[in-house]
Amino acid sequence: MIIYFIEHDSAGNIVHVCADPMATIVPLINRVTYRNPDGTPLVDAQGRDLSPFGSPLLEPVGIDSATYIDLIADGMENYIFDDASGKPVKRTATNAQAA
Repeated sequence: MIIYFIEHDSAGNIVHVCADPMATIVPLINRVTYRNPDGTPLVDAQGRDLSPFGSPLLEPVGIDSATYIDLIADGMENYIFDDASGKPVKRTATNAQAA
């Protein structure tokens, strides 16, 4: 069984889409971290990991295989995580990328 999940930031930007055949649950912590060009970790003043867009990364969210396929086929940059529905939705002019 493969576990599908995304990682996103507090602005809704999806920064990672994963299909992990080794996972048994959606990870409880972020699996991806980012660094500045000089190699220092991309974190805020409180030490929280930041996305490349400068917003704090949130906990990974499980998705189904159909959503995974859509994100990979269409490009994750064409989607945003919608807090209200709890799932990725296609970007529109009203939910343009936060960064």
